[in-house]
Amino acid sequence: MKKKDYLLLFFLVLLMGAGIISYADSCSRKAAGRSLSLSDSRDEIDIPVLMYHSFCKDSSGENEYTISADRFEGDLKWLRDKGYTTIFPSQLISYVNEGAMLPSKPVILTFDDGFANNMLYAFPLLQKYNMKAVIALIGSESDKSSSDIYRNREHGNLNWGEVAILSQSGLIEFASHTYDLHSISQERKGADRKSGESSDQYRNILTEDLLKNQDLIEKATGSFPTAFAWPYGSYPADRIADPILRDLGFLVTFTSYQHTSGITRGEPDSLFGLGRYLRTPSFDIEKII
Repeated sequence: MKKKDYLLLFFLVLLMGAGIISYADSCSRKAAGRSLSLSDSRDEIDIPVLMYHSFCKDSSGENEYTISADRFEGDLKWLRDKGYTTIFPSQLISYVNEGAMLPSKPVILTFDDGFANNMLYAFPLLQKYNMKAVIALIGSESDKSSSDIYRNREHGNLNWGEVAILSQSGLIEFASHTYDLHSISQERKGADRKSGESSDQYRNILTEDLLKNQDLIEKATGSFPTAFAWPYGSYPADRIADPILRDLGFLVTFTSYQHTSGITRGEPDSLFGLGRYLRTPSFDIEKII
């Protein structure tokens, strides 16, 4: 091979090397761009939360806290058509604490009390539309259902086996609704602080109850719940419960005040006391806009 041929081959090798380096750099830039896109640039978002309880087969069984499967499907269609995307509370936490990306119009669907008809009527529709929901469990009721072989799935609560199955679907996240404080007496409404109760007494009662529910939910699902829904939306006006809940690992709390909440990136306090719209048969879903 002549000297000029060696020189030509050398230059060809240089050109090929430069091309490879350029291509690698381009891929690196694209990858970096994709990485950056995973960070949400919004400093604040508005999050509407819809609150459901019980579901029934048709409109004959509807009441203030029960809606039919058809009506629920109508809600899912409306949300889809309006461009809403259902998210989990855990995604909201990641947005606040890490700046994680959220869809342009997020919405949260919550089912309070943990009725078995959530699985019977609502869950198949969530699967159909690939939408997510949060079920807030009353632990003592799931305990009863788990030992009741005659339980009615129309009106009873989810048993722990069903909770485990739903948790594996990727469409359900579980929250706490207390273990056994979901009742109203002359002294206490739900998990609220009763009159004359000291701070230490209230902390002990709330801690004992919620820790028990946390442990049961974690055993069934494999995940420690970080969201809490106040029974009846009733909680201490002085917010004395907030630090108690934080100590127990809760990072999101839901009330029953009907409004859309503003969530601020980098401000964990904005995740406490989120409002929710109660879905009754007469509720106008356009209100969430």
